[in-house]
Amino acid sequence: MRIAAVMVNWNQWQLTRQCLDSLLASSEVPAWTIVVDNGSRGDGSSEMEGCTQAVVLRNERNCGFAAAANRGIEHALSLGADAVLLVNNDATVAPSCVAELSAALARDDVLAGVGAKVLTQEQPPRIHAAYGILTYHGWLVQQQGWLEPDIARFNEFTYVDYISGCAMLLRGAALQRVGLLDADFFAYHEDLDWCIRARRAGYRVAYVPGAVVYHRMHASTGGGGYQSPINYLSARNSVLFVRKNARWHQQLKFAFYLSGHLLKESIRSYRSGQLDGFRLRVRGLRDGLLRRPVPVRELGLDGDLHREAAAGEVPSVNA
Repeated sequence: MRIAAVMVNWNQWQLTRQCLDSLLASSEVPAWTIVVDNGSRGDGSSEMEGCTQAVVLRNERNCGFAAAANRGIEHALSLGADAVLLVNNDATVAPSCVAELSAALARDDVLAGVGAKVLTQEQPPRIHAAYGILTYHGWLVQQQGWLEPDIARFNEFTYVDYISGCAMLLRGAALQRVGLLDADFFAYHEDLDWCIRARRAGYRVAYVPGAVVYHRMHASTGGGGYQSPINYLSARNSVLFVRKNARWHQQLKFAFYLSGHLLKESIRSYRSGQLDGFRLRVRGLRDGLLRRPVPVRELGLDGDLHREAAAGEVPSVNA
């Protein structure tokens, strides 16, 4: 199986370099490695010009993870890749990860994609995420294994609702049949959307625990936190996903649980003095409902977010 690895870089060339090095040290090295630079403006990303181990494609601006990944996927398929490994640039793969994913995908033609077990980059590591269950509760999904300290748990091959986009190997034929990632999501939930679309097309997706990646949580977007752009994007995209994929009774279920979540969250935010973060989430929900585009500049996603985050200057977006 000819595999092309695709990474999206945004102002984090050093992390991307570490990810690339881990791929090159794999027991099964991808036939091609493609880095899509998403309009970087710092952090040594200009050093990519001298990179000979990967094909580097450049976007003039940050067009979002999904759109950038799509450009890499299209290039991979044009090269003749049988499968495309999407891997976050703030992750490193264990030596056997690519081989484990490749073997699992090759064993079953019904599989559209397979996902890795994601551990945190800390000592000792915890499980960052195993796989996801689509619940339509207030947060839309339930991540299995979230920050579980016992990394020996979730150690069985499982057919699942969706696999983590941190490291997922997608069959080329499935990409051509199902389509690429939905760029309207910009970032977050595009992996969930693709897996659901693949399953509707008659495929299955599976979790492969023997394939391990180590993920530096939220490093590619400047960190987590309640006032992070992640807060806005996850809220906006949960509504976009429901509008696109849910049946009427699932939409009602999501709205019911979301209302309860928002009520509790508003009280908690008021008491903790974090109302700006709550407003950010509400704006995301509203923009998803109205199908508004991501306010890239207001979220600080058009410049060097990592420098701003280090200085405590990541802008908030008021509703």
